[in-house]
Amino acid sequence: MKIALVHNADAFSGKAAGSEIRRVFQRAGHDVTYLSLQQPDWQRLIAPENERVIIAGGDGTVQSVAPHLRGKPFSILPFGTANNIARCLCQTSNAELLASQLDQAEIRALDFGIFRDGNGSKPFLEAAGMGVLAELILKMQEWPNRTEMERAESRQEKFARALEQLLALSRKCEGTAGEWKVDGTVIADRFILVAAMNLELVGPNLRLAPDANPSDGYLDLVCVRERHRENLSRWIEGQSAGETNAVNFERWRCHRVETRTSNNAPVHIDSNLIQNPKLPIVIELEPAALEYLVVPGGE
Repeated sequence: MKIALVHNADAFSGKAAGSEIRRVFQRAGHDVTYLSLQQPDWQRLIAPENERVIIAGGDGTVQSVAPHLRGKPFSILPFGTANNIARCLCQTSNAELLASQLDQAEIRALDFGIFRDGNGSKPFLEAAGMGVLAELILKMQEWPNRTEMERAESRQEKFARALEQLLALSRKCEGTAGEWKVDGTVIADRFILVAAMNLELVGPNLRLAPDANPSDGYLDLVCVRERHRENLSRWIEGQSAGETNAVNFERWRCHRVETRTSNNAPVHIDSNLIQNPKLPIVIELEPAALEYLVVPGGE
């Protein structure tokens, strides 16, 4: 099978060597074109004859690559820190298994999130929203000792530091007054978290939307009102202690979310941040816009 291998050599301290991954697929009989994410215009190099695309990297890599793959089924070799997308899409980290079973892989549809504001549109795979998750991204960018995060020797160490910061934000983050139109229903209050989820997981493996289905054509909108701050803080404390459950946050299954009142609060689109979105904001899905692969034995 002709495949394109798109690789981020910087994923999780560069622990995945592109040459080694390429040889695994070649030994399994595949015709491999290797593309480094560091190459300019790498997306232009994915030839029409490539039947499948393998994305080797973390969530940021998948978020960068997948929107360019309409009509080309892809699989993920997760080499990042959180690997939320790979976890939710039942991907395997075993390159030999993926290479040997690629011909038998099941093709599944994947919904594609679209965030729109007055400045244009941006795609997302995990989630888009505002509140403490956006503030966490902002704080991590501003940390004077951010290099310590880069030097962390394990995913657990990185997660622990991120959860510590998220807990502090949940306890003091000022709620944002807003009115949100969720399909035909309007909800209004002061919110400390609003997240339109396409997948179950977000951030440091936080299962914010349990059982969210990335192929059902629905967003799962999770809201935490300012008066429910303590519920969020207790839940984050539980995650820090190793729990994986999610409390019963307010949750709406919907096709479209819109707001015209945000007080210039920053928004996150997956792991990217927009500090001054231009109203109105619309978040919706393009159902079954992408296709991904699940190999036998990989779930």
